[in-house]
Amino acid sequence: MSTAGLKDFTGRFAESRSAVVSLAVSITFVACAIFAPLLAPTDPYDLTQLQLSDALKPTGSKRMLPGEEIRANMRVDGGSASVEPVSPAKTRLAFLTEPCAPNCLSVIVQPEDVRLASLQIRNLPAGVTVEGAKKHPIQPWWTVDTPQGSKVRLISSAPLPASFTFLAIAKSMEQETDFIFRLGTDGFGRDMLSAILYGIRISVFVGLVAAGVAMVFGTGLGLLSAWRGGVTDAIVMRAVDFMLGLPALLVGLAILAVLGNGVSKVVLAIVIVQWSYYARTARSFALSELGKEYVEAAQCLRLSPARIMLRHVLPNCMPQIIVLFTLNIAAAISLESSLSFLGVGLPLTRPSLGMLIASGYEFIFSHKYWISIYPGVVLLVMIVAMNLLGDRLRDLNNPRLDR
Repeated sequence: MSTAGLKDFTGRFAESRSAVVSLAVSITFVACAIFAPLLAPTDPYDLTQLQLSDALKPTGSKRMLPGEEIRANMRVDGGSASVEPVSPAKTRLAFLTEPCAPNCLSVIVQPEDVRLASLQIRNLPAGVTVEGAKKHPIQPWWTVDTPQGSKVRLISSAPLPASFTFLAIAKSMEQETDFIFRLGTDGFGRDMLSAILYGIRISVFVGLVAAGVAMVFGTGLGLLSAWRGGVTDAIVMRAVDFMLGLPALLVGLAILAVLGNGVSKVVLAIVIVQWSYYARTARSFALSELGKEYVEAAQCLRLSPARIMLRHVLPNCMPQIIVLFTLNIAAAISLESSLSFLGVGLPLTRPSLGMLIASGYEFIFSHKYWISIYPGVVLLVMIVAMNLLGDRLRDLNNPRLDR
């Protein structure tokens, strides 16, 4: 296309505001797909970063670090106490004991400014209780919730035994961080904003690759059918009629039921579904081009059939094929999302938009709408934008529709 032709095409394209907006939105989604690792606050594929305490948090919630826990056997012998940790743990908490009064012993958690969720004392001797604690109905366990000053007191109406051992378990409260879940979290504790960005990446990748491979394969068969004619044309067109007569979703389900889930298998299923559209379109326009004078001139020059079809016929068919390619990208993304929603597309460890919508479906009636609604809105905007873009390109290639 010449510079003047490109300028004229651009001017006619810009006459439609919806087409310009659709192009901008489509470019934005492609940019999000390319730069998802840089834009996403977290990596939703890194299972080591997930914690169930972050699951199902609403929009705007802050990430909480889980509280620390320390266990220690504390032995009192002749008025002195020793602390022996039950198991080595990387924690800043530590136990300390000191007498507080006659027949009284304080158990202190250091540092004293730490906020404790609970402090539990187990296996105390008979007659010794914990001040302000709740006793387990069966076991000799005493629990103080949110103890003041990070300490509890063991008291007894009689003198404390000269020698006894008990188990102390301290749990600190969750700590608030500066990280905010802008769009909430899902049932696995994944940041929805990060999951959506990576879901866009997968959906755009599947749409572009599947539609591109289907375009190459289907266009090649269409050109071959138009050039050879006869039996070849009949076989290819009957295969096209057979594929077009089957529901795309049903074909995809059948293929993935046999092959299993995965990105490559979803791409293959979409290619099998979509190649027939390109084959019929390429054959139709190629037949109209083969009857023109420039093809007869090329044949008189004894050019090879491959050169005639690829160098002369194919370029005149490409505008219509590119329009179909644009429309089929949206169709491929929609089909992939439908298959993932039904659980046969991508695995749970690689969430696409359809998988995110499916994972939040069970929570949508419990007012946790953000898990399904946000990915659904993104998917809707993406498909609508690409369809409007394809419709505008189709209108520009058809003077009767371009008004």
